[in-house]
Amino acid sequence: MLKNVMRVWQIKTVKTGSMEYKLPLMPNFETYRAIGDVAQNPVFFFCDHAVNAVPEGFDALGLNPALLAGHIAFDPGAAALSEALATKLKARALFCGFSRLLIDPNRGIDRDDLIVATSDTITIPGNQNLSQSDIEHRLNNYFHPYHQALSDELDALTVRHKDPFVISIHTFSKTLRTPHPPRPWEVGLLWSDDQKSAAIMMQSLSEAGIIVGDNQPYSAKIYNYSVNRHVGSRGLRHITLEVRQDLLQSPEAINKWRDLLFEPLQGLIAK
Repeated sequence: MLKNVMRVWQIKTVKTGSMEYKLPLMPNFETYRAIGDVAQNPVFFFCDHAVNAVPEGFDALGLNPALLAGHIAFDPGAAALSEALATKLKARALFCGFSRLLIDPNRGIDRDDLIVATSDTITIPGNQNLSQSDIEHRLNNYFHPYHQALSDELDALTVRHKDPFVISIHTFSKTLRTPHPPRPWEVGLLWSDDQKSAAIMMQSLSEAGIIVGDNQPYSAKIYNYSVNRHVGSRGLRHITLEVRQDLLQSPEAINKWRDLLFEPLQGLIAK
């Protein structure tokens, strides 16, 4: 039986000029955390880009707190929305415990952007000129343990439930530093293997007046490694949900989107 692990990461406050940032302190670094009971309901959430945490010894990858607090390091709002939905749906959920700048859990190990040297025009000093040994250290200590945990969770889910539903939660920024028009979508549905579930969700959200992107702002055929590796390969029904970050900036906003998404998700799970 999977152990139910609910950890609260310690937070330190860092000031840069007039701005104040909340960053996790990870003296006993954990590559993932999980909440909920796999036995309760046939639904599972996971969040690849949940936090901006960088383990001690990496010197924050040479980045200042303002940059680590931004979208290049994680998906702001994704963990809070995942937890709110999982709690309301009485579901199991898994959260990655390290920043995607350390190594991106949603990229294949053969991808050039597995560990990025720059992100949205920002140079990542701690990712420059990495040796194969450096890369293998990050793979073996962070990437592989997280994916093993995700695989174990899905194995337990499919043992317990005949036809479970899996939901991967991400968020996206409205604008980028690079020249790029503002992204108009409020929500994006990314799909590759399970177009049917994505289409049902898109229709439900569109009927509620929400501006929905179909494989926008990213295509699941390019940027959906975790789902393709673990979920599509098992033939499980699923969606990958992207919500725009500026719509998730307060607890009230998180709860609003939890409530907006609850009924459409509940309908999908029951189908």
